Amino acid sequence: MKYENSKVKGISKKTLRTLEQIAMSACYTLEVRGGIEGRNNDEEDFPEVSVNAIQEMLEKAYLLGKADATKEVRK
Repeated sequence: MKYENSKVKGISKKTLRTLEQIAMSACYTLEVRGGIEGRNNDEEDFPEVSVNAIQEMLEKAYLLGKADATKEVRK
């Protein structure tokens, strides 16, 4: 993912890399593809992803956000 060109504001490059790792660890298709960066190719940009993989990605991303929020409160 081109972190410097991310459309998401307020998320660190480290967090974006972690989210990409979450996606790739939950979905073999994304792991083989080599990440979640768009390639302007429908066949590569719209992979088949199981509902179970999506659920795992969402759960891990939620826990990552919750942990980050806890860190912010402690500062």
